[in-house]
Amino acid sequence: MGISGIIFNYSLLFATILMAGALAGYLSERAGIVNIGIDGMMCFGAVFFAIFSSPVFKMSTYGPGMFIFPLLLTMIFTTITGVMHAFVTIKLKANHIISGTAINLIGVALATFLNAPLGAALYNSSRLASGFSDFLYIGNSVYGSSIIMFILIVIIAVVIYIVMQYTRVGLRFRAVGENPNAVDAQGINVNKYQWVGVILSSALAGFAGAMFVFNVKQFGGNTQGLGYLALGIMIAGAWKVEWIALVSICFALFSALSYTSVLTNLGLPRAVAFAIPYIITIFVLLGFSKWVRPPAHDGIPFDKSKR
Repeated sequence: MGISGIIFNYSLLFATILMAGALAGYLSERAGIVNIGIDGMMCFGAVFFAIFSSPVFKMSTYGPGMFIFPLLLTMIFTTITGVMHAFVTIKLKANHIISGTAINLIGVALATFLNAPLGAALYNSSRLASGFSDFLYIGNSVYGSSIIMFILIVIIAVVIYIVMQYTRVGLRFRAVGENPNAVDAQGINVNKYQWVGVILSSALAGFAGAMFVFNVKQFGGNTQGLGYLALGIMIAGAWKVEWIALVSICFALFSALSYTSVLTNLGLPRAVAFAIPYIITIFVLLGFSKWVRPPAHDGIPFDKSKR
């Protein structure tokens, strides 16, 4: 496979991961709940996918068509983290940043702690891994799985966009993040929309974590900060689905270049090459911070008495 084919494959896979992570943050924050725990949720998703796709469950032995089952199970089980975050922020009205930080710490800690013993039990290895190899080749250069996963996340993004922009549910969802007291005055259950937003957010984060394991093949206990990069993309995309998708694709290309030998062949140290997407994120956020506006009630606990 040529270097162009490798870059193309990595770009599609990173676009899938970053878009899923950014949309996860979008769904939560549009409902007014800040979710900086995307990276930790991705770690949970990576562990769950490694478990459900392992030889013990024998799903991968039945061919690529079985890929969807461990993926769905991963998304379902990762919603446990969403329930935790929603309970703390919606029910207990705790600080959203602290709750998200706790999920990040727990996610990385548990993933790192369980990596070796689960890797030995499920894969006879020192690390967890993906039980699925690439589905197929197209022209001996492009992974069919890369295209399938990218198309899947694009479909998810289109569905989210249509629902948010053109349906009553989407209008209410966005209104909850802007002025929940006005929504509550109309007799609409604000807490329900917030719970749904956080749980869907965690499911998409689990999807992103699964794609990370599928991408790197072996899981080292963390997602190399891609969850934080996804949050930066969400902010740079101004909490708009179409811009999030576009920025995700751009950053995926930078990430793909950092994972290949292109930048190192130009004389850049490996560590610097890996850092480039994150450095670019800092400058993008600094450049766009004056023009982007988060949902007005983002991160503020909902209080019915303040109607």
